[in-house]
Amino acid sequence: MADETNKKKLVVLIEDEEILSNLLTQKLEKAGYQVKSAPDGEAGLKLILEAGPDLVLLDMLLPKLNGFGVLEKLAEQKLLPALPVIIISNSGQPIEIDRALGMGVRDYLIKVNFNPDEVMAKVNNVFNSEKSSGAQENASAQNQGEDGAKNILIVEDDVFMAGLLERKFKQGKFNILKVSSADQAREVMSSKPVDLILLDIVLPGTDGFAFLRELKASEKFKNIPVMITSNLGQQEEIDRGLAEGAVDYVVKAHSTPGEIVEKVENALK
Repeated sequence: MADETNKKKLVVLIEDEEILSNLLTQKLEKAGYQVKSAPDGEAGLKLILEAGPDLVLLDMLLPKLNGFGVLEKLAEQKLLPALPVIIISNSGQPIEIDRALGMGVRDYLIKVNFNPDEVMAKVNNVFNSEKSSGAQENASAQNQGEDGAKNILIVEDDVFMAGLLERKFKQGKFNILKVSSADQAREVMSSKPVDLILLDIVLPGTDGFAFLRELKASEKFKNIPVMITSNLGQQEEIDRGLAEGAVDYVVKAHSTPGEIVEKVENALK
């Protein structure tokens, strides 16, 4: 019987060996996961960007664009390490494994040494880990009830990242307000109450630092907690954000959506 808790999880499988792809698809679907597959790196990358999966199973030796090429594109889109990726490859060279893990990959399986049940165990472990890290946030939000849900304003111009955060926060029963610029944030805040702001730094128009200063100078908005979520991770930038009044500074490349939710939950206590 399929696990009811897995039914809404989407796995993208990028694998050019048709027999293996079909076998893994059957295993995943039997376990209750949704599966979308692609036979080459270019199609797989397009599928990831369009479908917004919860996990990716990625072969390394692929036509058109190899596994490292896919990982590099995902890194350019700032999707790693937030998006769980498990490598399935015929290549088991230590230098390649280290390189993949260094890019944010969650696990690395060598085809000659594994069976489909081991792949399933790895996939389940990723989701069980996320479920455990989010249990405390979910329980707290559920205790508040729907009417007591907190309004989180996400100011983020990376559509995929904003979508990942939105999905994770909704699991915790938060109300999500999502915009891609400071101008849009001003418009939302003029008409809706906001309990906390997640603020990117690199934005079209007014950048995050300038918008943060604006908020802290406003009598109406100065007490709203602002948490910076950015790919700018130099200590000078972190110190600047905190000095401008942010309650925390999260480097996106170093944090999962679940960890960001936990930080928000702590900030709202």
